Amino acid sequence: MPLSINVGLSRKASRDYQSSGVSINVTAELDQSLLARPAELQQAIGDLYSQAQSALDRQTQQAEPAAVPQAADAARRAVPRPASPALPGAIPGGNGRAAPAMTASQRRAVEAICQRIGLDPDAEAREQLGVEFAGLSLRQASRLIDLLKQVEPAEGRNGGAR
Repeated sequence: MPLSINVGLSRKASRDYQSSGVSINVTAELDQSLLARPAELQQAIGDLYSQAQSALDRQTQQAEPAAVPQAADAARRAVPRPASPALPGAIPGGNGRAAPAMTASQRRAVEAICQRIGLDPDAEAREQLGVEFAGLSLRQASRLIDLLKQVEPAEGRNGGAR
């Protein structure tokens, strides 16, 4: 009777308040005599984990959009108030579907940060993104939160000094 071994791995990545996940399960039937040879059994299980990890890495690379290089991303974030055009209201790729609207949590975050630093959320949304605050998409709201956090003094966050 064969010995069944199941190995499962998963990975979740979050960016801009959105997350995606990839998981893999590998099942193998091994010779039951490996139970009498624990070192070889552990080696076989380790090999299964390695194969699952490789497959997970490949799937993660295929599932993630092309990432912005870290240096370019850091440079983009270094400017607190960039003069950027309005973000489009449709999901990139031309499928014509409307982008998901900002969440209630994002709305509260923008309002709270603006209140702490004495800014108007409507004016900031128009100035930074060229869009009315009430009409922000999920990604636009995330971008506005990032921009506001750069403007907000560190000691003003969470009510204490850092």
